[in-house]
Amino acid sequence: MSSPDDQKTNEKQTVTIRGVDSRLYEKLVKMARDTGRTVGELTNQAMSQFLSTLSEAEMLAYNIKDGVKSTGKAFLDGFNETKKDVIIISNLGEVVITKAELNSAGRPVSFRNITKLVFPDMDQDTADKFIDSIISVDEVAIPPNVNKLMLLRKCRFVKKITVLSQ
Repeated sequence: MSSPDDQKTNEKQTVTIRGVDSRLYEKLVKMARDTGRTVGELTNQAMSQFLSTLSEAEMLAYNIKDGVKSTGKAFLDGFNETKKDVIIISNLGEVVITKAELNSAGRPVSFRNITKLVFPDMDQDTADKFIDSIISVDEVAIPPNVNKLMLLRKCRFVKKITVLSQ
């Protein structure tokens, strides 16, 4: 059973389209005869596929533009960070950093491109003072006393934050 909206969607009407290439139209008529379908059915299918392809292309273009914008911003942020007095720790598999180690650094640290970053005994004050940024890290593990929202302000391209058990 179809609803009134379905009936409107499936409603067929006679349409005149000017400027159709006669050779393309004849190919369509031949294909309709060969497949046992009507010219209208093939035309509807072709228009539907064209509109679907167009919609996908627009979505892809939007995603590419958005991705380029994000990557460009991350690059500029990274470039600007090199001007700061920040220690950069990068390109590691798994690393465990203690509160004492961060304090002994004496200046903010930027963690980049790390698979798993673990802060076993971190407190909020140390995180605020000595973590400059966490960029492109798959997983960051923190103790429950660290405020995730406060830490997330320093994160970019982090896939997962886990809270360590006490």
